[in-house]
Amino acid sequence: MSNADLLAIDLGTQSIRLTAFDRSGQKQWNWSALVDSHIHGDIFEQSTEQWGALLLQGLCEARIAGIRPKAIAAAGPLAGYVALDSEGHALCPAVMYTDRRSAPEAKFVEAIALVQPDDSGLRVHIADPIPQWLRLCREFPEVAEKTAYFLDATGWINFFLTGQGTVNAFTGLRLYTSETQRLLGLKNPPFGKITPVGQAIGTLRPSIAQALGVDSAQVISATFDSKCAYLGSGLSTPGQATEISGTVSSLGVLSHKHIQDKTRRIYSVPFLNAYLVRGSTAAAGSSLEWAMQNLLQCNLAELDAFLARSQPGANGICFLPYLAGERTPLWNPWASGSLLGLRLETTKSDIARAVIEGLAFSVGHIATVVAECGVCIDEVFLAGGLARNDLLCQIKADVWNVPVKTFRDHELTSIGLGVIMAVSMGYFKDIPEATQSFTKVEKEFTPNANTQKVHLEAFKRYQEYSKALAPLYTS
Repeated sequence: MSNADLLAIDLGTQSIRLTAFDRSGQKQWNWSALVDSHIHGDIFEQSTEQWGALLLQGLCEARIAGIRPKAIAAAGPLAGYVALDSEGHALCPAVMYTDRRSAPEAKFVEAIALVQPDDSGLRVHIADPIPQWLRLCREFPEVAEKTAYFLDATGWINFFLTGQGTVNAFTGLRLYTSETQRLLGLKNPPFGKITPVGQAIGTLRPSIAQALGVDSAQVISATFDSKCAYLGSGLSTPGQATEISGTVSSLGVLSHKHIQDKTRRIYSVPFLNAYLVRGSTAAAGSSLEWAMQNLLQCNLAELDAFLARSQPGANGICFLPYLAGERTPLWNPWASGSLLGLRLETTKSDIARAVIEGLAFSVGHIATVVAECGVCIDEVFLAGGLARNDLLCQIKADVWNVPVKTFRDHELTSIGLGVIMAVSMGYFKDIPEATQSFTKVEKEFTPNANTQKVHLEAFKRYQEYSKALAPLYTS
């Protein structure tokens, strides 16, 4: 019998992962499976039927492995909205964060919500709950009429486990006030109860408990994946930053004060008695996978061989990784990717290097805006799958001009979930104390005098290209 008291469920855009920890933060077991997506034009959807089947499969595997948790916490990707009827049956596929069909509703919400006295400076996005709900009401009024709960991916998992309709606290910030909802024409929208991070939602449904082989287990409220990763990264001092780079990249910097950018390129949210100044890209690892499959036609080993033959600056080639539109700082779902500076002498190694540099520059673009808003970045913790690429980490250190540190375990969303549960169960007094036990820094990258100048020149070209092409990104 395992001593794993804590079970984390991390549903990403490409996979689902279950990880078990003991109460000291040591990983005891993990399991994962791939998740399918339906992508066509403006549509990006996933199947909740597949979510449920994979989740039950993972819970059964946990039972076979002897995992008997006392607490379970789940995180899904941003968005993943699904309408459920009164019996909990899905009335539509889950709509993912890059689905562009709610763009008109996002403009409508922005025109009304952001001029209210309660405006907190958040940027309205197509993946926000209210634009998504208004889009469902417009396109499928018969479905909206039958909807008892309209939940994001995190809320759906928690409903699947407990039967309770909830919305996590960070997504809840984007529901605004009841007065703003009234001005938007909303009447009792079915978003569920806003539940603080670390609060118990309820116990497992009997059928789920049976699949896991336990009598009961508490389901603890968490939040969506990137926020959980921030909570698990150990941020404690203003100026510390974390970048989570997987399918997308998300950068957050701890600040002692609320930051409100006049042009709303970035925003800040309450975080650990301080504020997290944030921005995210729309694509990162997904752009690299696209390039490897469709442009370079290579595997990871071949990619490394291309990069070994490349030079800083990619021989003048620049890659804008806007393959899913772009969030920070463009906030344009119609932005598109570009490969610029091509010549007859351009090689696959140049292109491979440009793709890697473009991923670093897209997050550097966010960091530049953060600095313009008066927030200093002193060091950056890196997590997510792309943190395994040492070259990418070094480019980021050069561009940000600060130390960049990577963790022994890059799956920071699962770690964040474990930290939230450990504190909720009373194993640690607070999140900062818990993260010291759950996470360990493994590598550190510092700006390299031999490559920094070239990388900064290439980054400047990236920003100039981005600015020049921005007016062309229209629906």
